[in-house]
Amino acid sequence: MAIGPYEVAFDKRGCEGLLRKNPGLERHATRTIISQLENNLFKSKFATSARWEGLPLWECRINAGPAGPFRAAFAVKGRTATVVYLSRTLQKRSFTAELDRFLGRR
Repeated sequence: MAIGPYEVAFDKRGCEGLLRKNPGLERHATRTIISQLENNLFKSKFATSARWEGLPLWECRINAGPAGPFRAAFAVKGRTATVVYLSRTLQKRSFTAELDRFLGRR
C-alpha cells in the first residue's frame, strides 16, 4: 500500500495471521509506519540486532483503533518499508524475544 512517496509492504509469513483476523490493521500499520518514515523514525527503535535480508529491523507500536494495540517490526529500503512481523506482545523485551524466535535466532 502506498501513501505519498512511501510504500509499505507486508511479509506474508509474519503478518498474514493477524491481518486476516483484524481487517483494519493493515491500514493502521501503513499510516503509522509512513508517519514514522516522514518523521525520521522518531518513535521507532531497533527491534533486534538480527538483520532481515541484510537490513536492520525497526519496531514501533501501532494503535489500531477498536482492534487495540500491536507492535510491528519492519525494515526500510529506500522509500519502501516491509513489515516483517506483527504481534500483540507490547512489552519490548518479550517482543524482541518473540521476533528472534521468528527469525530463527536463539
